[in-house]
Amino acid sequence: MTRDDKSAAQPPAKTAARSAVVRTPPRRAPGRPKLADSEGRDRTRDQLLDASIALFAQHGFDTVTTGQIAEAAGLTQSMVHYHFGSKSKLWEEAMRRLMRRRGRLFRATARDLVGLDPVDKLKVLIRRLVEANAENPDYVRIVVHEGTTRSPRLTWLVETYLAPGFGVFDQAVREAMDAGAIPRMPVHDVTNAITSAASLSFALHAIVDDMYGVDLADPARVRSFADTVVSILFNGLLARPQGGTVSASA
Repeated sequence: MTRDDKSAAQPPAKTAARSAVVRTPPRRAPGRPKLADSEGRDRTRDQLLDASIALFAQHGFDTVTTGQIAEAAGLTQSMVHYHFGSKSKLWEEAMRRLMRRRGRLFRATARDLVGLDPVDKLKVLIRRLVEANAENPDYVRIVVHEGTTRSPRLTWLVETYLAPGFGVFDQAVREAMDAGAIPRMPVHDVTNAITSAASLSFALHAIVDDMYGVDLADPARVRSFADTVVSILFNGLLARPQGGTVSASA
């Protein structure tokens, strides 16, 4: 029998086994991760950010631990350090996430302001601020927590987000004063009064709900609150007799 005859006589299973070559899966080249891996990391990251936003809004930065954040997200504590490195960095990224959400609303506002007179600009800005705070009250609650004491976080928050936001109102107030539409007053006082009126009620939502049974998250209540703030700021609180005026000294 020839060698070829012997090979042909081998049972098929043995022939297959002998000819089989063990191959290891090719290693993925370094660089951008696969889409599925990237999406998984993004989901984990977003889970941690959303959990941290809720906890920072409720309890403040100092009392919240990375372990509590991980538990609330349904993940392990090591995931916090893997994705963010530290609680401080996680807090910064949480604020960026909140501000990206608010930014979508205020980008639309910029288009709405074109061609408006100074007073109408202020009214639109106030309504948009009320809407943004109603949609995302956790931002206001975190700002209230941070505003009670000076810290590097507060400095970062003011420089990165609060100063530019207040600056929009400062400019609108100055334009209204220059146009003679509102009397001359310290600009920072006016901006502070406007932004506080449009914001703090949403940080104190539970108090308003308990006292009055009013859910400030309800769209109809949001519109009513915005109307009331605008009316008080621009028309005053006192009723005017028909055809008369209210004395400034009253």
